[in-house]
Amino acid sequence: MNRLLYFPVPGRGEASRVALALSDLEWEDVEVDGVIFNEMKSNGELPWGMLPVLQTPMGTLAESSAILRYVGTFAGLIPTDAYQAAKADEFMDGMGPLARALDTTFGISDLDERIAKRKAIFEIGGKGAENLQFLEDKVGESTTGWAADTEEMSIADVKLFTELFALFSGNYDGIEKSVIARYPKLLEYHYKVASEPRIANHYNGVTQDDIRWTFLPSAFE
Repeated sequence: MNRLLYFPVPGRGEASRVALALSDLEWEDVEVDGVIFNEMKSNGELPWGMLPVLQTPMGTLAESSAILRYVGTFAGLIPTDAYQAAKADEFMDGMGPLARALDTTFGISDLDERIAKRKAIFEIGGKGAENLQFLEDKVGESTTGWAADTEEMSIADVKLFTELFALFSGNYDGIEKSVIARYPKLLEYHYKVASEPRIANHYNGVTQDDIRWTFLPSAFE
């Protein structure tokens, strides 16, 4: 049995949750709160001191992209062509700035200050907006519509889809849904991935009141 441990939000664990759901692996989705996280960290159960981790019969895997690469082999999300597989890896590695965009805001306890900081990050000229434009351009360059220009959906798509569009779920104070409207190629990409049969089936039953509403095909209509 495989056990994915992460907080009860999409975040950096959602891509692996999706890949596990698309695989034939037996797995358990274990939601962890702050108390358990700190206990695990103190007990040395987290190889790099962070979540998510995947507990496998062989041992524990850490780091979200490493977990996704591992699980992706069982979910048919790793291209068989070596070059395309490398391009998927390249795209995931290039997503670093997106993952770190809000890092400076998590320690801000004052709500108004935190909201103002995040709004500034995603206003035109802000680092977040620059990164969204970069991703807009990258997706726009793809001849297949998939993030890394692979022939079929890959781990790069599952990672980009879940980590990018989760930003607008309402879980992050100050980041409004309207921000993504400035990026038409990303909106087209969102619909492509959200409408992919395996992804649509995975999120079947999710409502607009769910934190995962941004993964529905109609989310940004």
